[in-house]
Amino acid sequence: MIMSERATPRHMSREAFAASGLSFTYAFHNTPLGDVIALVCDGALAGLGFAPDHSSALADMQRRWPKANMVHEPNAGANFVMDVFGKGSPATVPLLLIGGELDRAVWAGLLMLGAGETITYGALAARLGRPKAARAIGAAVGRNPICVAVPCQRVNGKDGSPTGYHWGLATKQALLDWEIKHL
Repeated sequence: MIMSERATPRHMSREAFAASGLSFTYAFHNTPLGDVIALVCDGALAGLGFAPDHSSALADMQRRWPKANMVHEPNAGANFVMDVFGKGSPATVPLLLIGGELDRAVWAGLLMLGAGETITYGALAARLGRPKAARAIGAAVGRNPICVAVPCQRVNGKDGSPTGYHWGLATKQALLDWEIKHL
């Protein structure tokens, strides 16, 4: 599985996305860790979030891009979700990282983590050349809209223990445990 080794990211600022007129297609899919919402834009996975409550998951993605057009297509992103969770071929998955400059730099840094590698917020900040910006780096990690594929679950607190995860610590721990089994 380990997506970060099979991702091909493209970057786009929020402003460029807003000006592009692009829209998202989305759908909900079942995975070994529960339902997810997948957002696809311009042929790439742009959003992936755990979705125990479909309405809340869609609202979460709409809050991230409030002016974006969201179109439900029942199979949107199905192939990407299968590849992310190891049910499909070991294909390269195109990602579209839409966010601010710091966000995109942090998410690209997360993609550099090796299979099963975890890191602290402070170490990630240092690796990105911003050793005094652990909090800002942590906030950018928290804004990651593409869970699992951009492995924000691998970032831990100063003492190495799992902390903070947009979809909850129980989900983070289950995901980390699942990854270890599938290395």
